[in-house]
Amino acid sequence: MVVDEKRVREIVREELETFLVKSLAESLKELHSISQDFREQQKDYDKKFEEIGKELAGLREITGNLVKSSEENTKAIAELRKMTEENTKAIIELRKQTEENTKAIAELRKMTEENTKAIIRLTKIVDKLVKSVSALNERVSGLENTFGLMTEEIIRRDFPAWLKNQGIDVSKVSGKTIKFGKKNLEFDVFLEYNNKVYLGEVKATLRERDVKRFYAKVEMVKKVFRDKEIIPIIIFRLRAKGEIPIRLAKNYGIKVLKYLKGGEFDER
Repeated sequence: MVVDEKRVREIVREELETFLVKSLAESLKELHSISQDFREQQKDYDKKFEEIGKELAGLREITGNLVKSSEENTKAIAELRKMTEENTKAIIELRKQTEENTKAIAELRKMTEENTKAIIRLTKIVDKLVKSVSALNERVSGLENTFGLMTEEIIRRDFPAWLKNQGIDVSKVSGKTIKFGKKNLEFDVFLEYNNKVYLGEVKATLRERDVKRFYAKVEMVKKVFRDKEIIPIIIFRLRAKGEIPIRLAKNYGIKVLKYLKGGEFDER
């Protein structure tokens, strides 16, 4: 049997073309499927990339905020460091001042203790001085009383001479205590003559308060001797400086006599 080589080639070519076409078709089909899958995957990837882009944008914003916060914190830390340094200096100054104040307080306490001791010593001295002054006052008071009594006696001794010039002839005068209610009114000179009553107050040193007290006694005595003419007289040796008791006495209707050396009386 004679083989037709040309026919064989054609058959082989046809078969090969069929196979190749079929294989190519299947490959194209498979490639299309793969391409479709790739598109789907590409969509997923694009979606994921978009989400990742959004997340990156969010991260970028967060990062920016963090950077901004970090800068602000860095600035705040710098200011805090500066404040800490200033506070440290202030604390050092305060510690220094505290030490100085402590030293000053210690010195002040020492001075206070010394002053307290000095005050105690001074108090003792003052107590002694007060006692001395009290004793001196008692002595002066005793001397004043003695001088007052002596002055009263001398004036009562010489007073009749003045009365004689007034037309009253008596050899002596004396003092008297007059009862008025529950009060005892003492007068250094008392003389009842005819229809007149002479009431005398003797003062070594005349003061305004003496005039007022004597006037008050005289007013009470007037109620005892209602039918008599009361003649009040103040007799003094000296007048207190800066006071005007003589004018006051005259306003009250009181005679004022100054006792002079030699037993004379000068009416003021």
